[in-house]
Amino acid sequence: MKTIYFTVGEPYKSLILQGKKTVEGRLCKGKFSELQVGDFLQFQDTGECLEIIALTHYPSFKAMLENEGLKHTLPGITEIDHGREVYYQFYTPEEEKTFGVLAISIRLKTT
Repeated sequence: MKTIYFTVGEPYKSLILQGKKTVEGRLCKGKFSELQVGDFLQFQDTGECLEIIALTHYPSFKAMLENEGLKHTLPGITEIDHGREVYYQFYTPEEEKTFGVLAISIRLKTT
């Protein structure tokens, strides 16, 4: 088991900590491509730790959003196209095609 440090902007960090956002979507590259179930994600700025309980690969953010559900990936967003726009603020469609998307199912680690 390993721990990967990462950052998440608001409002998504608060939604994760409240247990409302249970799936984090990332490009399947770099440190995220090496994750395994049982590993941990730790917020770099505040230290809270999340356990990875499932990993699912998708060819696109649209496929991830359709399969994982907006309720779990982007609480408060009601349309798939709007959800894709959220991810395209961070990643380009070219990166999405090159690397694919990783749906990281998470839960707050309890001590």
